[in-house]
Amino acid sequence: MKIRLITFHTPKNYGAVLQAYSLMSYLKNYSDDVEIIDYNTPALRAKYPLKPKSKSIKQLIYNLLMYSAYSQKKKKIEKFDAFATNKLSLTKRYESLADLTADTPQADAVFTGSDQVFNPSRIEEERKVFYLDFLPSSAKKIAYAASFGVKSIPADKENEITGYLKSFDSISVRESSGIDIVKELSGKPAVEVLDPVFLNDKEFWKKTAVPYKVELGNYLFYYKLMNSFESDAAAQKIAKEKNLKLVVMTDSLIKWKADKILRDVGPEEFLYLINNANYVVTDSFHGVAFSLILEKQFTFSDMNDRTNERGLNLLQKAGIEQLAYAGGKSPDRELNYNEINERLAKLINISKDYISDSLGGIKLD
Repeated sequence: MKIRLITFHTPKNYGAVLQAYSLMSYLKNYSDDVEIIDYNTPALRAKYPLKPKSKSIKQLIYNLLMYSAYSQKKKKIEKFDAFATNKLSLTKRYESLADLTADTPQADAVFTGSDQVFNPSRIEEERKVFYLDFLPSSAKKIAYAASFGVKSIPADKENEITGYLKSFDSISVRESSGIDIVKELSGKPAVEVLDPVFLNDKEFWKKTAVPYKVELGNYLFYYKLMNSFESDAAAQKIAKEKNLKLVVMTDSLIKWKADKILRDVGPEEFLYLINNANYVVTDSFHGVAFSLILEKQFTFSDMNDRTNERGLNLLQKAGIEQLAYAGGKSPDRELNYNEINERLAKLINISKDYISDSLGGIKLD
């Protein structure tokens, strides 16, 4: 069976590349011919520049303050490129929808997902690509952990999205709201599944990890995506309470003192830093996901209601929202991974069963 996958594998973002790698790796249990369609356009590449263009005085000042950090960020980008080259099985590069239409990848089944591949606000070309509109009718079209990124589809996009959804053989989504959207627009059932990183276990990810170049001792690992005083304060407070070095991984400006600031970390080193941390604080969904997979004691520190829904939803599924999301406070007791793993195992089985059923009921040994 020839299986192809299209997803967001080009961002210099840990969650994006690792979820792509995870789904690709898991699908190789079903076929020795699995590749990611290398849809890699100038528009997608432009979203992750080495440094933002100085379009305002404020941005110019920021770039000047961050100047010394850009050499470290360049190393990070090089590590991401090396990961794509060495770890991702890619097709030839497609720079546009026209390229895909002119030389459509041959496949028996094509997966799209996860992340916001179904977001209606994407440009028209990207909508056609990620909804697999370029494929012939002979290819089985499967969505895995697709997200719309919105609670409802704008009226002017409903007919277009309805047509796309009706063409799918099977659909799974990342949020329960997606089930309602699929049902309302297409009449089709959808299954809620876990992010692809959960398809592979703790040992898989430990083997994928590569040691970071510096020995850090006993440390709290703070994976920081957003600029939030509350999140920063939580990391500082918990590190102090636990008498741990505060190691921060971020691309943004740090206005306060940390023991170590890391800006040159590759995807495999990211896994190592989480796995070897004494404690993790993160405002990232995938920071939470890998903390759970690697069985770390951690706190989810995103206290912004506009951005924390995915992380809180995952904590709810694990049954630990009240413990791991404590408003920046250090939890009163440790996470019990016997209980957490038991809850997650049921959801992981649902996710794996969905893939098996979508591929014709093939069962793995």
